[in-house]
Amino acid sequence: MQPNHLIPISEFCVHHHVEIAFVNSLEQQGLVETICVEQLVYVQPDQLPRLEKLVRLHQDLAIHPDDLDVVSDLLERLEGLQDELTQLQNRLVFYERE
Repeated sequence: MQPNHLIPISEFCVHHHVEIAFVNSLEQQGLVETICVEQLVYVQPDQLPRLEKLVRLHQDLAIHPDDLDVVSDLLERLEGLQDELTQLQNRLVFYERE
């Protein structure tokens, strides 16, 4: 992938007022993926929403970086359950019409 399609971690950190070590810790925990090109670390555009969500959780709710994996997992489960609930409600509406 061309570096011009990637977002430098340093710019992301300046824009979101976080330390590069914070993003590195998220990468080490497996919460986001980074790419190293010519000794510079980048994040792919498709990883950006997840990274921004983790930054907001850390800053707004004061969640420690080591605990973000647990919170992220719980939020993903919640979103999955909400999707399942919506699907079941749609099926119920279909059968109630008959």
